[in-house]
Amino acid sequence: MNDKQILSDDSSRTDYDEWHEHMVCAETKSPLDYPWYESVYRGLRPISTGRLLEVGCGRGQFAVWLSKQKPNFEITGLDFSEAAINLATQRAMAERAGVTFMQGDAQALPYADDSFDIIVSCECLEHVPSPSQMAREIARVLKPGGRFLLTTENYFNGMLLAWLMSWVRGQSFNSGSGVQPRENFFVFWMVSGYLRKAGLIVAQTEASHYQWLLLPRVDPARLCTQHFDSPLAKRLAKPFGRHFTFIGRKPIAH
Repeated sequence: MNDKQILSDDSSRTDYDEWHEHMVCAETKSPLDYPWYESVYRGLRPISTGRLLEVGCGRGQFAVWLSKQKPNFEITGLDFSEAAINLATQRAMAERAGVTFMQGDAQALPYADDSFDIIVSCECLEHVPSPSQMAREIARVLKPGGRFLLTTENYFNGMLLAWLMSWVRGQSFNSGSGVQPRENFFVFWMVSGYLRKAGLIVAQTEASHYQWLLLPRVDPARLCTQHFDSPLAKRLAKPFGRHFTFIGRKPIAH
């Protein structure tokens, strides 16, 4: 299939519509309860204004919350699922949030080149058919000098066992939030490669949620470290974090 075409089919969209309708009941009160949103917001905190796009906004929880923390941001949220966008729009109306939501494909963003000052994408890249194409699209619509903050799963940790068991049993992988229509196997250096090949500069990475092991009939939380207080321990454990944040920018052409 040509890279310029939309790479996700109607059956995948239907599957994601059903998944979002099921997951809406599982949301917590604050996006900062999720390590990926907490990490991204720390990166956004010093920025006072700009046009921001969230790619893979889901049901709009973070975009609506962010609009209240950053009233000078012009925020747009995009998601592949029409059901998710409908739920996000209802949320924005109920909370009187000035956020624009749009249904679209992360691999064929419906925006002109150099449109946004900031692009955020949380836990989306691992669910698209072509991560490299999504990275290129982020680079295309980001303004020169603009910043990106992207998070993904990293399975260079105890989650490898879950992938192995899925393969042995011939079952779809379940990351813990239910089986999604698509789940790519990622390790952090693969994601860095996608972003750099797209022409983006990765200036900083962060990790959190260290799943050391998975054992039958044992709560995974008992074998997990959420955060390290020691800077040395955090640095040593970084490659094994389940959630990775990539922060960087699009270079300015000379």
